[in-house]
Amino acid sequence: MNNTKCITTLAASIGLFAGTAVQATVHDLSTATGPLAPDFRGNANTTYFGWETGTWDGNADPGADTLNPTPSINPASGASITQNNSIDIVSGSNNIYTGPSSIDLSLVIPTDGTPGTGFTTIIAQGVGLTGFGGQMAGFSFGDIAGVSPEYVITSAAESGNADGETQFWAKWQIPGNQSSYTVAVGSSGPAIIVPGYPISITDLVVDTVWSPDGYAIDTAVPEPASLGLAALGMTMLARRRR
Repeated sequence: MNNTKCITTLAASIGLFAGTAVQATVHDLSTATGPLAPDFRGNANTTYFGWETGTWDGNADPGADTLNPTPSINPASGASITQNNSIDIVSGSNNIYTGPSSIDLSLVIPTDGTPGTGFTTIIAQGVGLTGFGGQMAGFSFGDIAGVSPEYVITSAAESGNADGETQFWAKWQIPGNQSSYTVAVGSSGPAIIVPGYPISITDLVVDTVWSPDGYAIDTAVPEPASLGLAALGMTMLARRRR
């Protein structure tokens, strides 16, 4: 679940506002084979939790799934997903597999920070299978504390990740800190690729980090990292010229 392929570069353009260079890790979704590990994972004031195939409903035998009670999703390490409807969205293979209109969830995200102070970064990632007559539709994430996510997705329609699957990355940078945040997860946002086709999510992981000094600088690109870095540099140079 922690397959990672990223490129670390000295991106001086990012640090222009401070007159110093900042080392940024750019994660390339197109070469990944699963959720990526942010640089800060496992450090102080971080949390990490998630679900993968076989853990969504907590059943010992994934094939034993019939109709789960509501909620049908198993809590994970202090985090939880609450279903806001009574539809069984966990498949017999123990991953999320359902129609787009059935996705109506509330994801509770615990943090490890000093409430009311500093800077909180939240990153949610996932992988979706393709097939079943069409491309995966995908998740969409709402605002957290009034902050919209930076959303990056590489879809199977565009070759996807290294396994040909759809992979997504959502990142929020939130001033201050709360002991936990709740975000709406649905199917009406920018993640929709082909409306009407099933959503099939095998993995969903969430990392958080709190710092008294600033936000985490991990970022993601949907295309090869070299192209993403070039685009990032062009963007920052354009801002500098202004």
